[in-house]
Amino acid sequence: MKIVSKTTFCFLLSVVALNSLVIFNLYAWSGGPPAYRTGAPEDDGTCNAQGCHNSFSLDSGNAEFTITGPATYSPGETIKLKVSFKNDTGTLHGFEMTALDTNDNRIGKFKAIGNTTQVIPVGGSQGLKEEDAGKYIEHTATGNKKKKWKIKWTAPSNVSGKITFYAAGNDANGNGNPTGDHVYTTTMEINAASVATVQ
Repeated sequence: MKIVSKTTFCFLLSVVALNSLVIFNLYAWSGGPPAYRTGAPEDDGTCNAQGCHNSFSLDSGNAEFTITGPATYSPGETIKLKVSFKNDTGTLHGFEMTALDTNDNRIGKFKAIGNTTQVIPVGGSQGLKEEDAGKYIEHTATGNKKKKWKIKWTAPSNVSGKITFYAAGNDANGNGNPTGDHVYTTTMEINAASVATVQ
């Protein structure tokens, strides 16, 4: 028996027999889950769903899943953020993140740093809508071996209010199927620099 690929997130299993050799292909989302899995308002779910990583209730494990970054931003500014797990038990990890304004509109543009994150492309198997281009970021297949990811986010030039970042993360046990994994959600709020200095 030969394992061709073993991945972790939102699985679909297919088995192909070739002569006496059985090849298992685990087609999954090790390179990032489908779009709209951040736990944000406006219909974003998570991978803690029927037929996916739902062995445990959402946010029921002991890991700490966080977004960190500056307390303020300026319109048009690019800021650095970090998404990370701490006190986790899994061997593989992943995340997906978006940013919303006070009216729950997806806002700003994400940019990957290095090869462990990627901006979700429009369409394809991940199903991102054209109007949400650049507004979702997640781990890559290389990135699911990490538990910390650095990214950049650029604020629109005409924004001035509070921004909330929403992320969902998977602390996966790496057993080759979606059982026994914990899914977490987290948020981080930042204000425009001019708003934050007014008392």
